[in-house]
This record gives sequence, C-alpha cells and structure tokens, in this order.
Amino acid sequence: MENFKILMALMGLNIGGAETHVLELCKALKKSGVDVFVASNGGVYERELIEAGIHHILVPLHNKRVSNIIRSYFILKRTIRDNNIKLVHAHARIPAFICELLRRTLHFRFVTTVHWDFNASFPWNFLSHWGEGSLAVSEDLRKYLIDIYHVPAEKILLTINGIDTEKFSPLDPSQSINDDAPSPEERASENPFGIPANARVIVHVCRMDRKNNRVTYKLMEAVKALLPEFPNLVLLIVGGGDDSNNIARTVRRCNEEKSFVIFAGPRADISRCLRLGTIFVGISRAALEAMACELPVVLAGAPGYIGLFEAQKLQLGINTNFTCRGCPETDTRELTDDIRKLLNMDAEGRETIGRYNRSVVIEYYSVDRMCRDALKLYETVRGFDRPIDAVISGYYGFNNNGDDTMLKAIIDGLKAERPNVAITVLSMRPRQTADQHNVCAVNRYNIIALTRAIANAKILITGGGNLIQDVTSTQSLLYYLWLIAFAHSKGTRTMLYANGIGPVKKQRNIDRLAPILNNVDLITLRDEFSEQTLNHFGVNAPRAIITADAAFSLGDVEQTHIDAVLGRIELFGKKFFSVSVRKWRYNMLGFEEEIARFCDYVGERYGFTALFIPMRPSDDTEISRRIMGLMKQPSVFFGEKYTTDEIWGAIGMSEFMLGMRLHTLIYAATTGTPLIGLVYDSKVKAMMETLHQHFYKLVEDFHWQALAIYADNIMNNKEKIAGEIKKAGRRQAERAKLNTALCLELMERKAF
Repeated sequence: MENFKILMALMGLNIGGAETHVLELCKALKKSGVDVFVASNGGVYERELIEAGIHHILVPLHNKRVSNIIRSYFILKRTIRDNNIKLVHAHARIPAFICELLRRTLHFRFVTTVHWDFNASFPWNFLSHWGEGSLAVSEDLRKYLIDIYHVPAEKILLTINGIDTEKFSPLDPSQSINDDAPSPEERASENPFGIPANARVIVHVCRMDRKNNRVTYKLMEAVKALLPEFPNLVLLIVGGGDDSNNIARTVRRCNEEKSFVIFAGPRADISRCLRLGTIFVGISRAALEAMACELPVVLAGAPGYIGLFEAQKLQLGINTNFTCRGCPETDTRELTDDIRKLLNMDAEGRETIGRYNRSVVIEYYSVDRMCRDALKLYETVRGFDRPIDAVISGYYGFNNNGDDTMLKAIIDGLKAERPNVAITVLSMRPRQTADQHNVCAVNRYNIIALTRAIANAKILITGGGNLIQDVTSTQSLLYYLWLIAFAHSKGTRTMLYANGIGPVKKQRNIDRLAPILNNVDLITLRDEFSEQTLNHFGVNAPRAIITADAAFSLGDVEQTHIDAVLGRIELFGKKFFSVSVRKWRYNMLGFEEEIARFCDYVGERYGFTALFIPMRPSDDTEISRRIMGLMKQPSVFFGEKYTTDEIWGAIGMSEFMLGMRLHTLIYAATTGTPLIGLVYDSKVKAMMETLHQHFYKLVEDFHWQALAIYADNIMNNKEKIAGEIKKAGRRQAERAKLNTALCLELMERKAF
C-alpha cells in the first residue's frame, strides 16, 4: 500500500454509528500503510483522528444548503488535486453526490459505503450515487441497493461495522490486571456520574434525533415500571441530537419521585459508560460495542425490536446489521419483560451471555475484517484496467462445498503471495462466486466471455479436483480439454492444479486427452495414484509433480468463530461426531439403515450427537434426512448454507468424522480429527492411504458393526490416532503450498 492515498468524505465526526465506523476504518487503514485524508464538518472524534496521524480537512458536508454544497465542491476539488488522491470513499448521500460531480473532471476512483437506507423518492433518487463499487454494512442494505437503485450485485461487497475489541472490552485497556487497586480519584474518573456501587445499571446509547429515539421514551417507562421490583435500578442514557431538550425534560419528570435516570448527553467515552452497565438496550453499532464489553443486550430501536440477543438470533442480527430493520415495532411491555428476565437471572447466567456476545463481535465484527473488506474493494476498482493474470476453471458455482473450498484455497494462496493478482473464475453462478471470493467471474458456458478472458490471461488454471475423468460424463471431460486446447492455441500458459486423475473408462476419451495434456505447461497432482493413471494414459510431458489437495493449505479458524457456529446449531459445549454421506448409484441395499444403526450405536454407547453435514446439499440433504429419520438417538442437521470455515470448524470440534465426501476427510486431517472413510470412489481410498488411515469400508458392501469396531478403536486410542492424522495433515499442508509457488513461477515467467 506504499504511496496509496485515499480520501474519506462524510458529513461529520460527532457521535454516531457511521462516524465511529469511519474512525475505526481510517485508523486500521493507517496501520496498513495507507495515507488517509478525511473530509468532514468535524466533531468530537476529530481529535482522536488527528492523534492517529490522519489528515482532517474541515468541509461543510453536514447539510443540503446550496452554499455549503458549493463550498464543499471547491474545497474537495483542491484537496484531491493538490494531494494527488486517486481514490475517494464517500459515506453519505451529500458527500457522494459532490464526489460524483468531481470525478467527471478529476478522474479518480470512487467508492461508497451504505450505512442506512435513504429516501428514494423524487428528486432525492437523482442525488444518490454509488460509485464504481459499494460496501454495504448489512445484507438488507445490499438488497436495497439492488432492488431500489439497480446497482449490479457484483459491484457490492458486504462488510461490517468493525469494533475495536481492545477499546471495547470488559476491562479498561489502560489498566493492567496486575495494577494496584485504583485510587478514589481513579474510581471517580471511571464512574463520572456518581452511580452507587450496588446499582444495577441499564445503559442506552442512541442518537437523540426525533426519528431515531422513540424507544428512549419507552425505555424510561419500562425502567420506571421495574423500580418496585428492583429499587437499585439506574438508567444511563447517552447521546445527543435535535431531541435532546425533550429528553432532558422527560428525564426531570421521571426523577421527580425518585432519581433513577441519568441523561449524560453526547460523550466520546462510550466504552467507559458501557463498563458501568449491567444490561444494554439499543441497536446498531452501540449494541455491538456493548456486546464487545460482555454486556447482555436487548435489541430495541426505532426500526424495530429483536429483544434479548441470544445465539438463535445471530443470523437475524447479522442480516439487519443489528438495527432491527424490518422487525416488529418495539412494545413497552415486551421490552419490560426482557429486561426483567435479565435482571432476575443470576450473575453467572448474564456473564455467560456476555461472553458469547463478545465472541460474536470478535468473530464477525473485527476491525481487521472491516479493513480487509475496504482494501478488497479498493483493489478491485483500482484494477479495472489491469490484464488478467489467471483464469481458473473447475466445477465451480454448483454449491459443492468441496469444490468451493479448493477454489478458495487456490485464490487465497495466490493473493497471499501477490495481493494484486487479477483473477477471473469460470463459474455456473458467476455473481455468487464473485461475491464470495472477491474476484471477477464469468459464466462457464458463455463462450464469448470465457474465450475473451482466456485469450487475455497469462495462465489458465484447471483445478483442483477430479476434472480429468468421464464418470460424470464425456461432455464434462471434453469441456475441460477444450478449454486447455483453446488456451494453448492463444499462447496462454496452462496448469493442472493439484488434480486427481481418473477414472477415464472410454478408450476414445483416453486417446483424446493424451495429446492435449502432453502440451500442458505444468501438472501438479494430489496423490501417487493419479500419477500412475497419467502414465498409463501416455501423458509424460511435462513431468507431473505430486503435491497435495489445495484444501490442505487453508489456514486455521478462530475458536470464537467455531463457538459461534456451534451456538447457532445448539451444540456448544456438547460432544458430537460428524457424518457426511451422499447419494450414489452404487450404495449397497440397506446403506441408510446401516448408517442409522451405527449412529445409534455411537449415541447409546458414548452419548454423542450425530451432526449431519451436507457438502453438496442437492445430493446430500435428502439421504441425510432419511438416515436421521431412521435413528433413535439425537441428531442435528447442518441445514443452513454454511461457509467452508464454519464446516471446517464444526468437523474440528467433532469426536470423529464418518466421511464419504473427500473434503470432509481433508478437513478432518487438517484439524486432527480421527476419521472413518466410506469409499465410493478411488479418490477417497487414495486419500485415506495418503493419510495412513485404514479405517474405511466400501459403500458397496459393509456392516454397521464394522464401523462400530472402528469407532471403538478410535475412542480407545483417540489421542494417538488424532496425533497421527494431525501429523499427516501437516505434511500435506506443506506439500499443498508448493502448488501456489509453482503456479506463480509459471505465471510470472517472462518468456511466453
């Protein structure tokens, strides 16, 4: 990021979710080496911004007054021109409108972040500009851009409101746990409101504008109703806005009989206020900051009501960016009941909720992730005129987790070594692939688009997976061979990337593939069996290099992420084993009954719950549910659309894995999870033997008792077996890294 300058344009720097978002993003970008300029009307966060070494330019972007818009135009024009800024990032409608006008003459790259939904009626719809790419802080805002403003989905990247979890934590980061007890003066600074030590404090942080703070009045009613039950209750209200005077008057009326409400007004020390709390009530970024401080949270705001936040409400919270948009209106009685429930809970129960809340923030709302999202968007728009480095071809966009995992591993490996690499993927669902991996993508059957991409690329990567086979169909094999032949005719280099080879059963297909593959520039294979198969086909130029499946190179997943996933499926703190099966025409008669008997055996003997994981839902869901229906013991279905990291994490927490899909075995190996293989294809057997694991049976002929013996052996020798498979997984991970190194060497070789 050396010499990379960016200008952030927003309305102001007073207290608010968007303002804090920009503050944290700017500080993170600065740490990444970006030279950041901020243009705004200033505010309470201006000092913190400047202390972080970020340039601030005072610009009257805070309202629609024509004179201010004209002044802002010329100040921004001078700032961008004099500082040679090539990328501008706007965070509200007025700044975006002015920046769009400037872009037409100054020719900088222009992106936006969408923090809320705007009035889209005439004439305001004509003032809304979204730049060359947009970040949306929630899925509903992403959908809003697509549905209302018809922004192409591939131009929108989802991001989050990143929370500084050091600043927002249960403990003041300035205090070491080994420090002496604070002095009376220090205690007073930590509690500037004089709240009694035995008080139970409800903290409410909200922008005090008439359209945003309706719930503040309802909260005062709720707390007043709870005073007879909880006489030591205190409500701390923090925030400023155009309704502050009315709030202050209402607070004085509430306190006439008994003083229980403190209206602190706007403050910059939100983390200190939150650490005084027992419970938080509110929404949006303030709610996430409270969660980071390990407070139980009741999500209630002007847009709607979710209530007490728990694991089962995680997806709803994420989808609405914790704003409650689209949820039922906040009801005072329901709000009172949820607060009462938390107050009646013992301290340990509230602490458990608080720890989970912090784990959610760490996993899903880190500042680092927010910064990475922004950098991805910047690199995308800065690279529009770059030649394509690599086109990746494979079985992508079919909602098969194993293939999607290999694609992620290939892309992550290339970007880790060369962050600016320009990649285009051939996919069945190009928009989905582009969103998931932040790459360009074209439809794998759009001949015009894919031939243009290959002709303009340095290298065609075919892989990973078993693409060179005709079991799926001859048409599938011919498709991949045609792509390789076309690339060769255009002078584009070609690579088979960590492929498994075969089976190819038809002789005429073998005759077709040999001359094409002998012209490939580089072949890496994931096992020795594939090398033997290639030699049998007469493919010997170039020499094939045995590496490992690309999925072995995936990095670790944070434990907080895994805990959050298990919380969503109600397996957090429980023991379970994972099962992955698929429909297959050669599954033996009674296959489902045998698997069900085996799962019941494990449940009865060890008390483990069976977790069924559909790697490809279209093939795996129905058979998994049928088996679950035959079982007597508890089972759970991984029914939502989970990411590779989430599936990886669930398998890693399993007692063992019963796997039919190849990549469930790979996930198990990388996490040191003992495994039992169900061999439906030679690649599964090859992988088990590569990992030096011998607990496997052919799907054509086995009995549940044989699997039970394997399970007993694993549980009796779990530590030893887990160590062996972890060691084998590490060896494969080192070999998998070679794929990236060889690919980059071929891609960057000067002589084409």
